[in-house]
Amino acid sequence: MRIYEIAKEKNVPSKQIISLLKKAGIEVSSHMSVISKEGLAHIEKTFSPKQNVSEVSLKQSTDKEKKQQESMNIEKKVEPKLKKVITKSINTASKEKPKKDTFKKRFDRFHGHQQTPKAQEVITEIKIESPLPLFRVAEVMGKSAGDLIMNLLKQGMACNRNYILSTDIIKSLGNQFGINVIVKDKNLIKEAEKIIEKEEKTGHELTRWPIVVVMGHVDHGKTTLLDFIRKQNTAAKEKGGITQHLGAYQVSSNHGDIVFLDTPGHEAFSFLRSRGTKITDIAILVVAVDDGVKPQTIEAIKHAKASNVPIIVAANKIDKVESSAYLQTLKRQLAEQDLMVEDWGGDVVCVPISAKTGMGVNELLEIVVLQAQMMDLKADPKLPAKAFILESNIEKGYGPVATVICQDGSIKKGDFFVCGNATGKVRLLINSLGEKINQAGPSVPVKVVGFDSFAEIGDQLRVVNSREYFNFKNKKEARITTALASTQFQSLDFLDKSPKKQLNLIIKTDTRGSKEAIENSVIKLSNKMKKGYPEINLIQVGIGDISEKDVELSITTNSILLGLHVKVEKNAILFAKDKAVNIKLFDIIYKLIDYVIEQLEKDRETKIVYKKVAELVVRRVFNIKKIGTVAGCYVKEGVVSKGDKVVCVRNNKEIGEGKITSLQRETKTVKEVHAGFECGFVCEGFNDWLENDTVMVYGATKELVGETIK
Repeated sequence: MRIYEIAKEKNVPSKQIISLLKKAGIEVSSHMSVISKEGLAHIEKTFSPKQNVSEVSLKQSTDKEKKQQESMNIEKKVEPKLKKVITKSINTASKEKPKKDTFKKRFDRFHGHQQTPKAQEVITEIKIESPLPLFRVAEVMGKSAGDLIMNLLKQGMACNRNYILSTDIIKSLGNQFGINVIVKDKNLIKEAEKIIEKEEKTGHELTRWPIVVVMGHVDHGKTTLLDFIRKQNTAAKEKGGITQHLGAYQVSSNHGDIVFLDTPGHEAFSFLRSRGTKITDIAILVVAVDDGVKPQTIEAIKHAKASNVPIIVAANKIDKVESSAYLQTLKRQLAEQDLMVEDWGGDVVCVPISAKTGMGVNELLEIVVLQAQMMDLKADPKLPAKAFILESNIEKGYGPVATVICQDGSIKKGDFFVCGNATGKVRLLINSLGEKINQAGPSVPVKVVGFDSFAEIGDQLRVVNSREYFNFKNKKEARITTALASTQFQSLDFLDKSPKKQLNLIIKTDTRGSKEAIENSVIKLSNKMKKGYPEINLIQVGIGDISEKDVELSITTNSILLGLHVKVEKNAILFAKDKAVNIKLFDIIYKLIDYVIEQLEKDRETKIVYKKVAELVVRRVFNIKKIGTVAGCYVKEGVVSKGDKVVCVRNNKEIGEGKITSLQRETKTVKEVHAGFECGFVCEGFNDWLENDTVMVYGATKELVGETIK
């Protein structure tokens, strides 16, 4: 019997059982440890009817019993402080005699001994604080002002070097040059940070719900698992069976309330998965037993380790395999990624489950709640909210909205807030069930309506008072006005250059997360471009339905107009039909990328390659008036055609070459002559034919330049 099972039976915390056993000199590692016969006897004796803890707490008739009760209360208060001492003693003992010690590892990891997260991979990027003049943007990007002017001209924008470019235009230019542009107004952010410097704890810290991220490879059953838990069929609503947005769901289980983050598994959403682990307390790694560890599984493990969160492995689809060898193979693959499961001597809990039938799901939830209890998660609901931005998009009738989770404090309807460079007042709060609520506390996922502009995903929303809000907003507006007032227009000198072959794209998406996924995928595709492919030019990647202006921009820039999870406005449909503009809509990101690759293949460069197709022997030469020299030949092998290139070989040396302009067999003009027949041809470029000359014939074929995109 395990510790958490006996604790459940006796209706006491697992920590109390562990403490009692250690005081009796019985070594245990965690709530998952199996209790020995000696330990079980000690617990039964401790919790016998005569010494039952609940009875002792009720009986205080004598002074002796009162003292005994007081000493027990003191032990409970001191126990957390003694944990570090106990941990050190276990650590010392492990040097002398190696023992399984999963509790120590978890305790050290989450309580004061956190490891420094691994440094993330550095990518090429620039940071800007506000709108900038074109020449300044060119300097920061390492490009000439002329390059930027020509790119903007192709988008239908005539600008000079002093033209003030908005942050959105700078981002668009960055996409075209493969540069990641991060917009951060440092001065405004510092102002926002000053606003909350004076915050103090109210002393009302309460246990909060654990935030759990569900990660793993595509099609391994992450959303299906959440469907079973939530008793909803979200997977059926996702196009192509994949989750394409970061969803947050509040779940009430028999063991306690849990907040789940469902992250996409497709490779295009790598940045979303990393974002999910920034605020999570526990990571559930879903791995299909019949498929094993895959690329996105490895990536999810790296993100979880970098964020220093405990990992619980859910070995899914256990109902599809008959042999236990599959599970052992999975554990070996996990060990190769430095994830050692408990029954192999490690500290990672591996729970075999079936998301389809629900087998093992209850045990998985119980392990999650137990892990959260060990972490002792706290938050103060009395403080002004500090919330993490999970997703940002535009909704019809609401404008810019964002999905947030409060890390501390509570957010209420009517609150003023600042968020990076965005500000706003909470007009509506909508929970994960679509219900309008008045307040959301710590760990509760909620949609906030009331932003004045887009919030950057990953930014922190902070609730402030009205005076601080208006001071911050006025400073922001003043900075933008000052930047725009410095615009100066000058005459443009355009260079007479023929542009390279390009594939121009205008893409509209529904959310900020999808927009970033598209941009990253296109940049990744552009980096894969081999010689011969046209250059990808992202004219615009916007958020919202396709409008008449988008169609007009598509005509002006000769661009392909694509949409992901969006619709086309009625006026835009009529305008596109009138102007013969083809609009392509997609529900799945990888289908959109496949379509872009298809268009790249169509515009791929070709080259002319000559290959030997026939060999002839000159038998007689005719000089005909008004026609010229005719070489009468016998076709030894292959097929000779009009337009082929011919090379005269005499005494094993190439004498000359030309192109067949006329080909006859007997008295008829023909297009080709096969081996075994005689023919006569007139050649342009060479006429010095002699009998017995060998004629090498080369046919022209077109070949694609470069390697095919994989």
